[in-house]
Amino acid sequence: MTPRIVLAAIGMVAATLLVTSTGVEAQTPTATPTPTASPSATPAIIGTARISGTITSGTLGMAVPEGLTVQLIVLDGSALGAPIAAPVSGGTYAVEVPLAAGRVFIPRLVSEGVEYLGDPVTFAESAPLPRMATRDFRVYGVTREAPDLAIASSTMTVIGIDRERGQLGLLREDLVANPGDRVFIGDAQGVTLRLPAPTGTIEATGDNVDGKFALERGVVTTTVPIRPGKLTSIVTRYVVGYDTQADQYALRVTSPVPAEAVLVRVPTGFVGALKPQAGARRGTNVPAPTQGAPTGRPATDAQVLQVVESEGTVKPGGGIVVELIGLSKAVIQRNPLTERTGALAAAAIAIAIVGGATAVRWRWSRRPA
Repeated sequence: MTPRIVLAAIGMVAATLLVTSTGVEAQTPTATPTPTASPSATPAIIGTARISGTITSGTLGMAVPEGLTVQLIVLDGSALGAPIAAPVSGGTYAVEVPLAAGRVFIPRLVSEGVEYLGDPVTFAESAPLPRMATRDFRVYGVTREAPDLAIASSTMTVIGIDRERGQLGLLREDLVANPGDRVFIGDAQGVTLRLPAPTGTIEATGDNVDGKFALERGVVTTTVPIRPGKLTSIVTRYVVGYDTQADQYALRVTSPVPAEAVLVRVPTGFVGALKPQAGARRGTNVPAPTQGAPTGRPATDAQVLQVVESEGTVKPGGGIVVELIGLSKAVIQRNPLTERTGALAAAAIAIAIVGGATAVRWRWSRRPA
């Protein structure tokens, strides 16, 4: 299996998370391509509703920019409908929208080149008239002057292993805090964060769609905007090589800025043993969610994550090292990213890392307004 194939498989896991996880944070900025309608049968219209909201500025001394428009992305099942525009006037917007069974509206706003998504809106057919929903936005100014960024947590997870080629697939999530009141859009080169890659990295990329990623001289750079007000989740993935004769690999996770916690998580059965180095300790194992796994299938080792964590806060340039020993251990022979049942297990593993309240932003749930 080539590194590119492994990365594509890891990307499939991340895509599964983005579509199937539940809950999306209100006023959470993210990025999606400008939506265009997809051809499909037009659903029956069952009525109308009103969606409105207020736009406020979170940057001291900055007024809400003129000429903004809230765009309502329309989803009918998996089909993308024609977006509905709602111009902002006087810091507010309002629009009447046609309803269809199961239809979802996702409010989207772009201000100074930064994209924001509001909580998805659905209306139950039994909802009393008039049907109304409110989705407010808080927007920020932008800056190229780097604020004092910090990382709430950096979590590196082993989610794939190719024993024949001596390669590991890794998924990393950094939750980055911006203490300022402007969105950091990068330095003169547009780079917002530089992540040292693990030893032996063959290929690396990122999952955020609102920024670019590049691997150069052992460092992954990204242009993902770092926003104030909420943690920004930055997800990167790697293919690393290890010495099959030595049958072990030293996994190093390095933080470019101060970090409150650095963690490594490895599915039970992927390795024979974990050996934390100085500054790290064993943590409590985490049971990976089994949602999406075939009904009636017994639990496997791949559904439990062994945890190693930093003993305290980590300084810039610091981190933890974990020795993965016994990579040839014949507990899980198949690559969990390429087979159907394995891919489901890998998705469940990744949910434990990227899922939760601070997960990647493109998530929505069908809950009535």
